[in-house]
Amino acid sequence: MSAIFLRKGAQRLACTFPLFSTKPNPNSQPKPPFIPSPSTTHPELKLLLYQKSKVGFDKLDDALLLFDKMLLLKSKLSVLHFNQLLAALVRMKEYSVAVSMFREMRVLSIPVNIVTYTTAIHSCCHLNTLDYAFSLLAGIIKSGWVPDVVTYTTLIKGLLSQDRALEAEHLFRKLIRFREIQPDVVTYSTIIDGLCKTSNTSMALKLLRKMEKLGCRPDAITYTSIIDSLCKERQVDNALDLVSEMTHKGISPDVITYNRLLQGLCSSSRWEDIEPLLTERGAQKIPPDLHTYSILVDAYCKEGRTKDAEDLIKTMIQKGVPPDVITYSALMDGFCLRGKMDRALEVLNTMRSNGIAPDCYSFNILINGYCKRQELEKAINLLRQMHVEGIKANVQTYSTIIHGLFQMGRHNDVHNLCHEMLKKGIKPNIVTCRILLDGLCTNRHMDEAISFFRMMECEGIVHDIQVHSILMDGLCKNRKLDEARNIFDKLASRGLQPDVITHNIMIRGLCQEGLFDEAKMLLSKMESSGCLPDDVTYNTIIRGSLLNKRYEEAVVLIENMRAHNFSADASTTSMVADLLPKEEQEEEEEQDPAVLAFCKWFLQQVLKFMVHCYVLSSPNFLSYLL
Repeated sequence: MSAIFLRKGAQRLACTFPLFSTKPNPNSQPKPPFIPSPSTTHPELKLLLYQKSKVGFDKLDDALLLFDKMLLLKSKLSVLHFNQLLAALVRMKEYSVAVSMFREMRVLSIPVNIVTYTTAIHSCCHLNTLDYAFSLLAGIIKSGWVPDVVTYTTLIKGLLSQDRALEAEHLFRKLIRFREIQPDVVTYSTIIDGLCKTSNTSMALKLLRKMEKLGCRPDAITYTSIIDSLCKERQVDNALDLVSEMTHKGISPDVITYNRLLQGLCSSSRWEDIEPLLTERGAQKIPPDLHTYSILVDAYCKEGRTKDAEDLIKTMIQKGVPPDVITYSALMDGFCLRGKMDRALEVLNTMRSNGIAPDCYSFNILINGYCKRQELEKAINLLRQMHVEGIKANVQTYSTIIHGLFQMGRHNDVHNLCHEMLKKGIKPNIVTCRILLDGLCTNRHMDEAISFFRMMECEGIVHDIQVHSILMDGLCKNRKLDEARNIFDKLASRGLQPDVITHNIMIRGLCQEGLFDEAKMLLSKMESSGCLPDDVTYNTIIRGSLLNKRYEEAVVLIENMRAHNFSADASTTSMVADLLPKEEQEEEEEQDPAVLAFCKWFLQQVLKFMVHCYVLSSPNFLSYLL
C-alpha cells in the first residue's frame, strides 16, 4: 500500500461529488513551490518537511508525492518528520486525508507517538468522527503513553463543536477530579472559549467560578470570551458587570475586551453607553484603534446613519488612524443596504484612490447589493471583474449570486455558475446547500431537489434541521405530503430535533390535505416535547380548522391563541371575515348551522371588544379579536 491509495481516495471523492474537490483553497496565501524529485536528498527532505509543517502545501498532490518519497526513505526518517507532514495536512484543513495517512502509517508499521495520535484526534474532531477520536485515545493509553492536557483539550473542543457541552464539561470535571491533568489558565480559557462559541455561556461562567475556586487565576482572555458571548446574547448589562468585576480584581481589560464590549453595545443600539465606555478606555490609556473605529462605522451604517459614518472616517484620518478595507467596506455596505449603489461605488473608487485595494469581502457587499435589487447582470459582471483583478471569489460570492438567480427563476444559469464554482475548487458549504435546496424547491424542481438531498446524505455532508425543513416545506407545497412525512419521521434517528418551524411546516401540510386530526395530534406532541408553538403555529392550525369546517375546535384554538398572547395574521383574519353573513345574502339561503354558531360566537367577541377597547376604528380590529 502507498500514498497512491490516498490520492485515489481523494480523487474518487472529487469525482463522485464535486463538493469534495481536492483543488487548493483559492483564498489561501501562495506558498513556495514544491517540486518533488527522485534526487531530493535526505537533508533537503527534512528542510521541506519543516517548512511545510508551518505553512502547508498549495496542492494536496504535493503532500501525497512527498509521502511517497518519505516511504522510500522511512528508515532514515524519524516520527518527527511524519508528524510534520500530518501537521501540514491539518494546516491545509485536509483532515480526512490526515486521518487516512495516519491509518496507513499504522498498517506500514511506521513509528508513531503521542503527537501523531493527537494530530489524528484533532482531525477526527474536525470531521465530527468523535467515536474514532476516542478510540484513538484508547490507543494512546494501550500503548503505555499518558495523554497530556493538549490531547484531552482537543477532545473536549471536539465535543463542544458538536454541541455536546454537557459531555465536555463532565469529561473535564472528571479529569480534574482524578487528577489526570493539571489545567492551567490556557486550558481553562480554551474550554471557556469553546463553551462560549457554542452558546453555552452559563456553563462558561460556572467554569470561570470553578477555576477561581481551584486557585487558577483567570486573565483578560478568559474574561473577554465570556464578555463577547454575553454581548452576542444581548446580555450587555451582564457583560458590563463582568468588566467591572475583572477591573476590581486587578485584571485590566485590553483593547480586545473593550472592542468586544463596544460591538455588543452597538449591536444592541446602546448609544448612551458608548461614550462613557470610550472615555473609560481613554482613562486606561487604551485609545480607539482601527478596529474600534471600524465597529462604530459599521454600527452607524446599520442604523442608516451613513453621514455620521463618513464624518467618523474623516475624524479617523485626522487622528492618524487611516481607514482600511474593512472600514470602507462597512461604509459601502451602509449604502448598499439602502439601495444607494452609486454611492457604494463612489466609496470603492475612494478606497482605490487612497491606495487600498478592495478584497473579496468588498466585492461580496456590492454583489449582494445588486442581487437585492435584482440587477443580476451587474452582480455577475462584478464577479468577472474580480477574476480580472486577481481577486479570488469565495463560497459566499457564489452563494449570493446563486440565491439571486433562483429568485429570478434562472435555473439554468444556476447550473452553469455551480459548475464554474466547483471547477475553481470552491466547495459549497451548508449555507450554499440550503440556498440550492430552497431554490430548487421554490422553482418546483422537486425531483432535482430530492436527488440533491440524497447526494448530500451519501457524501456525508452535515445535515441540519434547516436543510430537512427546507425540503419538507417544498414537498408539502408541491402536494407530496407522504414524502415529507417520511423525512419528518426519520429526524430522531438522524439525531435531529424538529424545531417550531419544522412542526409548522408539517401542520400546514397536514391541514392542506384535510388531515386536521393528525395536525392536532402533532400540535399536542410538539407541546409535550417542549417545543412551544408560536403565532405561526396557531394561525396555521386555526386556518386548518376553518378550512376543514371544524368550527367548534376553531373557537377553542382561537381562545388558546389569545391566552398565549398571540394574534391572528392577515390570512386568518380574512378567512374569518369571509365566514360572516354578508348583507346581500338572501334570507332564504340556507346557512350551515355550524358556521352560524361560529359567527354568533365571533360576534359576541366583537361586542366584548367594543365594550373593553377603543380601537374599533382601526381597520385591523379583527386581528385584535383573534
